[in-house]
Amino acid sequence: MATAPASSTLLTHKHHVRLGRLPLRSGAILDDVTLGYETYGQLNDAGDNAVLICHYFSGNSHAAGRYDSAEPVPGWWDAIIGPGKPIDTDRYFVISSDALGCVRTDAPHGLTTGPASLDPATGKAYGPDFPALDVRDSVLAQRLLMEQLGVTRLAAVAGPSFGGIQALCWAAVYPTMVERCIVAIGLAEFRAREIGLYHAMERAVRLDPKFLAGRYDPQEPPLDGLALAVELMMVAASGAEDLHSRFGRHPAPTGTGEWAIENWLDTEPRIRARNCDANAWLAMLRTNMRWDLALGQPSMEAALARIQARILLIPGTGDQLLDGTSYHDPMVDALRNAGSTFSVQSLSAEGGHLAGLSRIAEAGDAIRTCLNTPMRT
Repeated sequence: MATAPASSTLLTHKHHVRLGRLPLRSGAILDDVTLGYETYGQLNDAGDNAVLICHYFSGNSHAAGRYDSAEPVPGWWDAIIGPGKPIDTDRYFVISSDALGCVRTDAPHGLTTGPASLDPATGKAYGPDFPALDVRDSVLAQRLLMEQLGVTRLAAVAGPSFGGIQALCWAAVYPTMVERCIVAIGLAEFRAREIGLYHAMERAVRLDPKFLAGRYDPQEPPLDGLALAVELMMVAASGAEDLHSRFGRHPAPTGTGEWAIENWLDTEPRIRARNCDANAWLAMLRTNMRWDLALGQPSMEAALARIQARILLIPGTGDQLLDGTSYHDPMVDALRNAGSTFSVQSLSAEGGHLAGLSRIAEAGDAIRTCLNTPMRT
């Protein structure tokens, strides 16, 4: 098991690129698209030492390092990105990109085109009129970003959860450009249980009286409904043992509820919800619910057979948000049937779905091995 490295002193900056008009899978077109990203390390002359990092559902492109030395918490995958770390910024040019419709709207983390952005045609926020997104739309936007940065080939695409979904999509849509695909707690398709859970989160937002069919006042957002959706996500994504070791059956302080975990859930989700846009949250839910690796192919195996990349799967054995048995085992079977080159490194059960963030250092050696192993021929 890899030892967690020391916290990073890597400094980074949030960048934004203008991509112009972007055709979407739905047939709609987004004009004047802006995409946020960060970079670490240097691109080589051949443009082929790049590693693309894709973020999780409620994340953003701040994957590693700090914006300044006083920032209290580094990026969410700082444990494995940086000088001498498994994704070594002395060796690789690492790009971390926002996804279209990124739920974060707080600067400098936000500003990528999404429902809270201004529609150039009207001068008003898209709101509920923002077009439906497919995972492939974000991948296309990232592909255009790679072109602007001079990247000719990706040594790897990696990410946790929704980031792992994007990594799989990259490997399937652009098979000759991706050498390795590192999928932490990702899945090949959303099944009925996951769709149902995300539907419940959507209803929590829509039932808030301030939601107003998505045309809410940005100064008076549906914070109660969005906080409840965030709470549902937090409980489902957290590891059961982690929560119990942290809160147990301890009583809450006087006047804040019966249990300590209730006190936490009464406050933390609202803090997180204030940094997110409700319409973007709904758009991200739907983007995830539409995910199916088959991508129009007759089967998952047919889609996987298109992938030329070496694949590293990093499941969370205690994952209860995207149940490990329902998503991991079928994907492994499909990879075997497709003749894919892949390996598996599981994370601790205690971390639940969030092990893809909090315990990713456990997979550090496997990530190093994957990056050091030549692409299959």
